[in-house]
Amino acid sequence: MMYPYPTAALVASALLLGLAPLPGAAQVGPGERPTTPAEIRSSPLEESSGPQESRQLVQVEVASVGVDLASAAPLALLHSDWENVLPIWIGDAEAVAIARALQGVSVPRPMTHDLLVGVMETLGGTLEEIQITEIREATFYGVLRIRTAGGIREVDTRPSDALALAVRTRARIFVAPELLENIPEVEFLSAEGGNPIVRVRGITVGAIEGESRRSGSGAAAGATQGVRVLHAASEVEARGLQRGDVVTRVADRATRQPLDFLEAMRDQRDAGAIQVTRIRDGAEDTIQLPPRRGPARTGQ
Repeated sequence: MMYPYPTAALVASALLLGLAPLPGAAQVGPGERPTTPAEIRSSPLEESSGPQESRQLVQVEVASVGVDLASAAPLALLHSDWENVLPIWIGDAEAVAIARALQGVSVPRPMTHDLLVGVMETLGGTLEEIQITEIREATFYGVLRIRTAGGIREVDTRPSDALALAVRTRARIFVAPELLENIPEVEFLSAEGGNPIVRVRGITVGAIEGESRRSGSGAAAGATQGVRVLHAASEVEARGLQRGDVVTRVADRATRQPLDFLEAMRDQRDAGAIQVTRIRDGAEDTIQLPPRRGPARTGQ
């Protein structure tokens, strides 16, 4: 797999991902990418239908925005942990709108989604929840559920706009369970708490500093440098790498932080099996990751 731009350019995406503060009054260009490219048509996501009662849906959160490493398109990443991450390809403007809200950045004058929230509240409405209900003809569909004096009103919406509103109002976010059952494999760069999160070759990693230093136990105990595994695909787990492990080297390259891991895996993109050094419960071991099954599915 060839990445469209080097890691140095990925670091420049830090403003979007929350690795650096967004300028409070930054302007957003009017352009927006198409909803989904042709690649997602080969995705295993199946079509589903219509708004559903909340009890039939799965509650998630917008953990972060990210960048698709294959297409450089912005993503909204929905999950409750890093085990099952649903990527929603969104436009540049919506990505910045979501990132601003996640970072608590205010602007001198209301942007489009701020305006919509203000209008809704002025008219006595409250955004109770949003639902991402289906994918139809390679396009995700969503619903706003707004509480008014006359009851709950449902409004058809693009998921990207719905997410931008939800993070501003703290409305609940629900996803149809079938969308989580067949998630396309997407490699991405994102962030959590100001630290990079990388998913590549079926492995999601983050920095070890936060959780491991607080807990002082588990796989990260005894590891002072490396990246913490947040999720591993089943074929990777079968080779001996699992959630909680700390990866210290990929091939002959040290992985002190997630962007090192991304660079090291990128250097090995044409390799078959990859040698990885990991620490679990204070013990170091070397394992072989399996060859890539095929190109990651991408979309927008």
